[in-house]
Amino acid sequence: MADDPERQIGPQKAQEVPVEKPPTEPDNDNETAPSFESPFDLPNWRKWINTVLLASMTMAVTFGSSVWSSTIAVTSKEFNVSETVSILGVSLYVLGFALGPIVWGPMSEFKGRRLPLFSGFFVWLLLQIPIGVVNNLPALLVCRLLGGCFGAAPVGLVSAMYADFWEPAERGIATAIYSAAVYIGPTLGPVFGSLVTENPSLGWHWTAWLTLIIGGVVGILAFLVVPETYGPVLKQRAELKARNATRTPSQGSYSMQSPSFRDFVGKYMVKPVLMLCYEPMLMVMTLYVAIVYGILYLTFYAFPYSFTEGRGWDPRVGTLPFLSILVSVLAGSVGVAFYSKKYYQPRLVARGHVLPEDRLPLVMLGSVILPAGLFWFGWCSSSHVSPVPQIIAGLFIGCGIMLIFTNCVAYIVDIYLQSAASALAANTFVRSAVAAGFPLAAPRMYKQLGISWATSVLGFLYGHKLRQISRYAPTPA
Repeated sequence: MADDPERQIGPQKAQEVPVEKPPTEPDNDNETAPSFESPFDLPNWRKWINTVLLASMTMAVTFGSSVWSSTIAVTSKEFNVSETVSILGVSLYVLGFALGPIVWGPMSEFKGRRLPLFSGFFVWLLLQIPIGVVNNLPALLVCRLLGGCFGAAPVGLVSAMYADFWEPAERGIATAIYSAAVYIGPTLGPVFGSLVTENPSLGWHWTAWLTLIIGGVVGILAFLVVPETYGPVLKQRAELKARNATRTPSQGSYSMQSPSFRDFVGKYMVKPVLMLCYEPMLMVMTLYVAIVYGILYLTFYAFPYSFTEGRGWDPRVGTLPFLSILVSVLAGSVGVAFYSKKYYQPRLVARGHVLPEDRLPLVMLGSVILPAGLFWFGWCSSSHVSPVPQIIAGLFIGCGIMLIFTNCVAYIVDIYLQSAASALAANTFVRSAVAAGFPLAAPRMYKQLGISWATSVLGFLYGHKLRQISRYAPTPA
């Protein structure tokens, strides 16, 4: 396979997008294509502001996914249901992460990134209001499911947006920031959630109001600052503007051609499914990331259960060991940034194009660290053993998850580029569907197997040739 220009160090080539043209307008093939401001040409300071704001949107949504876990004991008693039923508040929200990208990812490839990103995010914000006032469990669970569907917009689109304006080396650092946000949000959720839930003057409803405040601040800032970043749509808009500028009022104006619902379903929504079915590397990486992502969401039950039930700690104190995962996620982000600058970028410059497999050494490292941390956590859980080793094990769990997730996502983006949104939609669908099931199994698993063996089960769970036969990857072999 010859070197593809999209893989070279430089801006991506914009694809042609059809424009509806009035039949009376003569063709003018000799017209010079209008220029437009490429997102790659934005100053670095603005790129980093966009990167942080987009990641913050993801953090707010993922914070909302886990903050409900702090209400499980309270809501199960208030509504007279089992803990498994109450945990549906987490599982249905994460299931929404699986369903939402089926629409948001493909839509972003013909409507641009901003419309699906902010439409989904602001509807997600509004859904926090009924969660904050309703006292009916079925209604709450429906709102949680819908919240996950609409909140999936930033979760599924942000890492693809980074490919719109970052070169490959810097994209690895940006993806590390995104991945840190994906894990910082759900790590802080149980900590802050338990503080408001156990506060008599606030109560569990305030988990929704807290989520609304956080999301509202970052969402408004991002809406005012983050521009459209998808090259093909920007080129299309520039062409329309140039053509309309040369027309008289009596001639009317050009308009963008939007696909019919049938075309949207047949061409765009089916694309992630086809990629998942026919792309062997996407299948493998998606399955691996799904297991890792499921382990993260299972820890939302495992950590509080281990320290409150196993060690008899107060619920508010029992969630603080989550901070060890937060520290390790930040450390992993720094490690990924260092690797991108000192190893990935020099190889990229020397070769002249991207080799996605350069992302994989950190995945291999994480695949060793994560199961080691799980076994360590499980077998240091006895109340007769100091809690310090178990908290240290959280550092290994968080670091392993971070290294695997960050570099797997960057690897997928490096392979598929302008099809990355569809590839990540497929990845997000599977990993979120798996993660939705893990918390439901947690209560029975930990109560019947005990902390040591239940966590060990997770540890046991735990290329180039595949990419060569890819249908959608423009990567040189």
